[in-house]
Amino acid sequence: MTTLREWRAYREQSAAGPQGDLSMIALYSVDRPGTLEGLPGVWAPLAPGLPGLTLSAEAKDGITADGVIVDGTVTLSVDKMLVKLSDRLTAMATEQPGSDHLLEVWDSAAENLEGYEGISFYPEDPRWAIRGEFVSGGEGCTVGFAHQSDREGATRKHRSPGDIRIEVDGEPYVLTPFLSGDSLIVVFGDRTNGNETYEMGRMAIVTMEEGGVAVLDFNRAFLPPCAFSYAFNCPMPPRNNRLPFAVEAGEKQVLRKGIQYFPK
Repeated sequence: MTTLREWRAYREQSAAGPQGDLSMIALYSVDRPGTLEGLPGVWAPLAPGLPGLTLSAEAKDGITADGVIVDGTVTLSVDKMLVKLSDRLTAMATEQPGSDHLLEVWDSAAENLEGYEGISFYPEDPRWAIRGEFVSGGEGCTVGFAHQSDREGATRKHRSPGDIRIEVDGEPYVLTPFLSGDSLIVVFGDRTNGNETYEMGRMAIVTMEEGGVAVLDFNRAFLPPCAFSYAFNCPMPPRNNRLPFAVEAGEKQVLRKGIQYFPK
């Protein structure tokens, strides 16, 4: 595992990369074949229940997929094939629970990059590396998470193999994580939100050890992608993940020139 210093440096640098969170300008839902505003080519969803897209273009359009000129139709697997649309624009097929056919688009000169100065962090504090217990919920278990841009009351079913039980200052708490690829992620809220930290909440990756021990290191708590770009549609903390105390650890805010985040 990288050191905390290395991880923080990576987070600050990657956010501003060509496919970084700050460069994300759009997340299209492709529900039928057709063109997308401002983008070359014709895009189409794969079959219902089959995540991914197809892209049809001619060689003269100058589009490449993983460096190869697109001349005809190519299938874009989720989160694998990088499409270059122009000198500035790149794209990739992706998915979210309930949305199998999404296209994320990045602009290497996006407005969000202007004035970016990094990410603010709390000082490292070993007390916030908390060892808890993983309690399995069984194979195929899902939990409903509301998402920031969805209609009020709507939820998306995320894979959630169990709960994380921790203690803070002698009080027990049960947190519900979700699976993203191979990572088990807790999206949580706490008393710092909207003041010292991003108002919607933050995220932390659970590290599993032998014997069902779950380590939740809040020193590596990170801002969700929607803290960097409104194009993202992030899951929100469920009620039991909204902690009634201040988690003074991990990332705080996206730093931008001329913006003061902490009221005096």
